[in-house]
Amino acid sequence: MRTLTRADLSESVYRNIGLSRNESSDLVESVLEEICACLEAGEEVKLSSFGTFSVQSKNER
Repeated sequence: MRTLTRADLSESVYRNIGLSRNESSDLVESVLEEICACLEAGEEVKLSSFGTFSVQSKNER
């Protein structure tokens, strides 16, 4: 299993889209912030052709 970091995502946007490195980083941060905000609000996040994310409650250990 590979861990994909923010830097990896930013670099991929930079190489494939052609934005500057700063713009690529800002774009990735904006997308992740939006996903986090939706999850924090209790919403389910669906990324078409990728997956669905939601927060699930777990009992304490």
